[in-house]
Amino acid sequence: MNNFLETNIKALEKINPLLVTKLKEIKENQKYDVFVDSDPVNINIVEKESKEPVYISKPVDETLKIFEDFKDYTLYPFLYFFGIGNGIFYKLLLKNQSHKRVVVIDPEIELIYIALHFADFKEEIESLRLIIMHTDDCSYANINQLIANKDAKIYSKLYNIHIFLSYYNRYTDILIEINKIFIRAIEHNIVSVGNDATDAVMGLDHHVRNIPYMLNTPTIDELVNKGRNSESAVIVSTGPSLHKQLPILREIQEHVTILCIDASLPILEQWGIKPDIVLTIERIPLTAEFYKKTSVEFQEGIIFAITSLVHKDLRDSIKAGVVQMSTRPFGYTRYFDLVRWGYLGIGMSAANMAYELAVHTKFKRVVFIGQDLAYGEDGNSHSKGYILDKDEFKPSEVNVYVEKYGGGDTVRTNNIWKMFLNFFENDIANTPIKLEVINSTEGGARIHGSLEIPFAKVASEIIDKTHKKEKIILEKLPKEERERLLEETKIKVVEMFEYGYSVKKEVEDLFLEITEVTKKLESLNEENRLEEIDFDHIQNLIEKLDKIKDYFLDSKFLWIFIDAVQSYIIHQELEIAKIQTMYVVDDMKKKAKLIDWIYAHKYWLFSLAGGMDAVLETTKKAASEWMEIPQEYA
Repeated sequence: MNNFLETNIKALEKINPLLVTKLKEIKENQKYDVFVDSDPVNINIVEKESKEPVYISKPVDETLKIFEDFKDYTLYPFLYFFGIGNGIFYKLLLKNQSHKRVVVIDPEIELIYIALHFADFKEEIESLRLIIMHTDDCSYANINQLIANKDAKIYSKLYNIHIFLSYYNRYTDILIEINKIFIRAIEHNIVSVGNDATDAVMGLDHHVRNIPYMLNTPTIDELVNKGRNSESAVIVSTGPSLHKQLPILREIQEHVTILCIDASLPILEQWGIKPDIVLTIERIPLTAEFYKKTSVEFQEGIIFAITSLVHKDLRDSIKAGVVQMSTRPFGYTRYFDLVRWGYLGIGMSAANMAYELAVHTKFKRVVFIGQDLAYGEDGNSHSKGYILDKDEFKPSEVNVYVEKYGGGDTVRTNNIWKMFLNFFENDIANTPIKLEVINSTEGGARIHGSLEIPFAKVASEIIDKTHKKEKIILEKLPKEERERLLEETKIKVVEMFEYGYSVKKEVEDLFLEITEVTKKLESLNEENRLEEIDFDHIQNLIEKLDKIKDYFLDSKFLWIFIDAVQSYIIHQELEIAKIQTMYVVDDMKKKAKLIDWIYAHKYWLFSLAGGMDAVLETTKKAASEWMEIPQEYA
């Protein structure tokens, strides 16, 4: 019979080299015996010690029975399984092209090794339609990569991890822990999208207003190339534990690059510690208070790395030092194509942004202090010296707990900080350079992927104190180039209007057409005349709807609109996915599904048109501060 192990391993080497390393360590079966009869797909696997078979009955019959049981999942694009068995079921399952990705997790590396002998998965592995994972590799970062896929996210409400065979019930404890990781990743990805478009529109408004200002600041390339003036970056956050670390930071401040989040700035001034770079990611005007509460003299010599989303009040509160404004990696910032000022700020906090900057700047190490991401033992949310109202972060009635710094227990946090924590762990796991990440917070939440070392030890044994850092000096682009870029941006604004208003009209027209049809459907239903429903017309509407949905494959459309519309569109798509994946064979049920599909997209189109209008009108108003809006769009 054929042996496909080598073929499958070659395919896996490109996708999952860690799994391949484990598989290559297996020279022969240790825990299991394999039995194959005259039928080459009738393969059973028996545990040597317990004599327990993986398949209770004839493997072929059991596989076909399971396959039959999964007919209701025929239209599911994403499926998740616990247990690989002999692998034949998955080869059968993946013949259905509706399955865009099948994830198979197994706690026994030897069972994965055995299964890869019996079916050629080369094409499925290389196309990422089949993802095979050993349970030891199911870290949050790895699972999050699966869920972060934009299509997988849409179908996350349908998530279920199926126990493939009863044999795997013995691993229930492992399965429960893996399921928790999946749930955490799903929650993170949905919460990260948000449920309110107001923030996105506010960010767009600030970004467009700030474009001329941003072009007159040094580029992010300039900051990245010159921002490393020591080997070690210390990221200073405002968690409850910060206060105890400040005397140590003051002693070593001349030997480390201090990346300070905006909220820590007034605290550092109180302690006579001058940061090298202060970072702001927020768009709300309240953040300006951190700058208003610091003196002009203290601001001298500091680099203020702020995003184009900040409010004008914050920008105007920086009275000295050098401002470097950059863009976050949002669609609307990418649309304007000012790449030399982008992109920084994938995460949700200034500390996440500071870590990204440290990675791009290629420090040898990064040290966190004050990064508690949890409430202190006394219930405090922030360090002594924090200038805003701490009630903003009072513990809610919802109990949220994460693993404690040092391990062995949990600590209370909130959903916002948990999201920041998720970003840190994901970013650390995916850091593309060799970087020593040390968490010297000595309190709060554990950040997986970082080394937990007391700050005093870091200061005395790790930090190089033989050299003092030099001042960071940044330069702007030549004036002529800045003026040229502004003119090009004005052209991009006009192109946005030409494209955006045209697409918006298509969406609005289809919404009105569907509204008329749904009214008629309701009338026919009330009069018991359902046999008069024009399904050809409904099918025509669905084709028009598909055309609208094709815009979500167009990068220009996504750049301009996705950030403003995704918060409510994705929540509707989560529900629409249930209709889409409904497997029906009866003709009447198929027709009912078509009607459900039309009804589900009525509000979807209304929401989309409203979001597009908000983007276009906000851009028009903001851009009018520095350019003349063409008469046809004014």
